Amino acid sequence: MNYLIARVSDVEQRKALPAQKQKLYDYSKKICWKEGADFVYTEFDETAYKTDRKKFQELVVQPLLASKELAIVVFDKIDRFTRDSSSEERTILTKLFRQGKIELHFPSDNLFINKGSPASDLFRLDIGIALAGYYSSAIRDNVKRRFDQKLKDGEWPGKAPVGYVNVDVGDDKKDIVQDPERAHFILQGFELRASGLPYAIIAKKMKKAGLRSNTAQRNPLSRGQWEEVLNNPFYYGEMRYDGNIYLHKYKPIVARWLWDKCQEVKLARSHSRTRYNSKPFLFKGLTCAVCGYSITSDRKKNKYNYLKCTEYGGKHGARWINEDLLIEQINKVLASIRVPKAVIPDIVAELERTHESEQRHYKKNVLKLRKEHDALDEEIKELFRDRKRFNLRPEIFEQLVSEYEQKQQDIRSQLEDHSKADKKFVITASYILEVASRAVELFNAESSKLEQKRYLINLVLSNLKLDGQKLLFNLNEPFNSLVYASNSGNWLRRPDSNRQPSP
Repeated sequence: MNYLIARVSDVEQRKALPAQKQKLYDYSKKICWKEGADFVYTEFDETAYKTDRKKFQELVVQPLLASKELAIVVFDKIDRFTRDSSSEERTILTKLFRQGKIELHFPSDNLFINKGSPASDLFRLDIGIALAGYYSSAIRDNVKRRFDQKLKDGEWPGKAPVGYVNVDVGDDKKDIVQDPERAHFILQGFELRASGLPYAIIAKKMKKAGLRSNTAQRNPLSRGQWEEVLNNPFYYGEMRYDGNIYLHKYKPIVARWLWDKCQEVKLARSHSRTRYNSKPFLFKGLTCAVCGYSITSDRKKNKYNYLKCTEYGGKHGARWINEDLLIEQINKVLASIRVPKAVIPDIVAELERTHESEQRHYKKNVLKLRKEHDALDEEIKELFRDRKRFNLRPEIFEQLVSEYEQKQQDIRSQLEDHSKADKKFVITASYILEVASRAVELFNAESSKLEQKRYLINLVLSNLKLDGQKLLFNLNEPFNSLVYASNSGNWLRRPDSNRQPSP
C-alpha cells in the first residue's frame, strides 16, 4: 500500500488542497505507479489538532506498522510532513524508514528518504523540519504581537460577548457594537443579579423574556453562561484576556457601580448557604488559568468530587480532576505556615505597628477625600449660579456637571474602600497566630464544615486558579511573611511582595 498525503495548516488554506493533490498524482505517475495501483490518497487540515492526528494515525501510521511490504509515503513538501521534530508521527515514520519498511518522498523539495539515504539527505530532512518549526513559531509570535497591540489599543481580538456583535466597518476593519436584539436583556440580567437573585433564577427569567444566544443554535443562556456574563468586566468597559485586564473602547452596557453591586452579591452569597448554593463542593469561585473561565464541580458515581473548566471560551483540552488533589496542595501550603513560639511576641508587636500605620493612613486619606468631595460640591453650585453663561452651549454645561458628579462618585467609592479596609483590620494578632499555628489541624478537623474550610482558604490564599492539576494562588499577608520567615529563618525582615511558596 502506498500513500499520498495532502495536508494544510488551517481552514483558510484548504483551497490549496487541489493543487497539492495534482502534484502528488503527477509524481505518482512519474515514479511509474500503474493506473489503478494500490494506493491511498488522504487530505486534512490541522485546525482540529487532535482529531487530525488521530486520522493520520488510523489511515497511515497503523497500516504502515502492520504492513510487511515496502510502502511509499509521499508528501508534497517537508513542512507538509511535520513542523515538530519531536512529534509522534515523525518518530514512528523515522523508525520505519530506518528499518527499510517505508520510503518518504517530498517531490517539491526533490528529496526522498529510505534506509540507505546518505547523511546529507537526512540532514536536509532535519533542517527542513527545523525551518518549518521556526516558521510556525515566527507566525505565532507575530499573531501574539498583533493581539497584544490590539488589546493595548482597547480592541477585543475575538468574538464579541453576548450583548455585543462584531461588525465590518470597511477597509478590512472590524468593530464591536451593542447588539440591539440582546443588549437590553443583558442590562436586565445585571439588574436582577444586583437585587440578589441567583444565576439559575436569572436564567429562567431571561429565557421566559425571550433572550437567545448569538450562536447558530440560538439557545437560551444557561445558568453557567449567566455566571460568566455577570462576572465579565467587558460589560462596564474593561476586558479580561489571558489573566490580564485592559480598558476597551466599546460602549458599556452597564454602569461600573451596577457591576460592582453584582460582585457584592456574589461575595455575600458565597458566605451563605441557600437552596441555590448548597452543593457540597469545597472549591467555588475557582477560575481556569488557561482561559479565565470558571471551574465547575461535580460528584461522580464513585462519590468523589471532581473539577473541570467549563471551557465556555473554547475547548482547550480540560479534564476532570479529583478534588482530593487540590486538597493535598492546600494542606502543603497550610503546613508551610509555621510560627516558633519564641518569635510570637515580635510578630504581635509588628502587627500592632502595622495596625497603627494603617489607621494613620486611613484617617489621612479620608480627610483628603472629603475635602476634594466638598470642593467639587462648591464647583457644581458655582456652575448652577452662573448657568446663564452656557445659554448658547447648554451641552457644555451638562458635560461639566456630569464630569464633576463622576469625580464625586469616584471619591465616594474610595471612601467606601477605606471604610472596608479599616473594618477588615479587626482580625487580631492572636487570631492570626492561632490560625497560623493550627492551619492544617483546623482545615482537616472532622468538625470543620465546608463553610469553615472555605473561609480558611480565603483567609490564607487569594486569586485561586487551576492550571491542569496545579493550583495557582497568591498567599495573603501576613501568612506570606510567616512562610517566608519560616523558610529563610529570618523573622525580622519583610519579604518581597511577589514571593510565594510552591504548593
